[in-house]
Amino acid sequence: MMDLFLLIGQSNMAGRGALTKKDLSEASDERIQVLNQNGEWQAAQEPIHFDKPELVGVGPGLPFAKEVLQTTNISSIGLIPCAVGGTKIERWVSTGDLYLSAIDRCRLAMKEGQLRGILWAQGESDSTNLADAESYGMRFYSLLADIRKELMVPSVPFIASELGTFIEQDKYPYTGHINSALKSARYDFPCYEFVSSDGLQHGGDCLHYDAPSARSLGRRMAEAWLRIKEKQ
Repeated sequence: MMDLFLLIGQSNMAGRGALTKKDLSEASDERIQVLNQNGEWQAAQEPIHFDKPELVGVGPGLPFAKEVLQTTNISSIGLIPCAVGGTKIERWVSTGDLYLSAIDRCRLAMKEGQLRGILWAQGESDSTNLADAESYGMRFYSLLADIRKELMVPSVPFIASELGTFIEQDKYPYTGHINSALKSARYDFPCYEFVSSDGLQHGGDCLHYDAPSARSLGRRMAEAWLRIKEKQ
């Protein structure tokens, strides 16, 4: 049975880091499996997401899994990629199409393992409009509570990442609202960690992490997951 991790959010979870020939040719680690678009397990290799094939690249999910394998006695990991670039949180609440799709994919995956964590990177699309930003906290709290309840995992670790500090404020003026909501959830929900994006770099668009930073974010999320597990 695999240890399963659900990957949800928008493009910085899906990954937009530039892929290299090494990424595409590197031998897969059979200990890390990914649930593909057809609902089948295969050895994980970048890119693991499939939301926008022409754009998808290196994200935090696979580096997260590699770090967990290196620092624990876990023998096999199953990643469940569900992130979709450009999406608002309204599609991730319990009535949203992406929430429902993630639940379905997660339930399929759970036939082969146990859900051990949920990783979240989202909020850029909600930071362009004040009304969206002001309602983000309520929607995020609902998502956090509902997904744990629906999957019957009340104590599963939930790791959320801060929006990039490099994001252009004239285009995304309300990132502070989003980050405040993501950060404050740690006071209201158990087994929750907020991961800083300090020092991470973009790939030239002031929006998406470059490949090294996406990998660093994945490792930070793994460290946060380990902190939760040590307390459980």
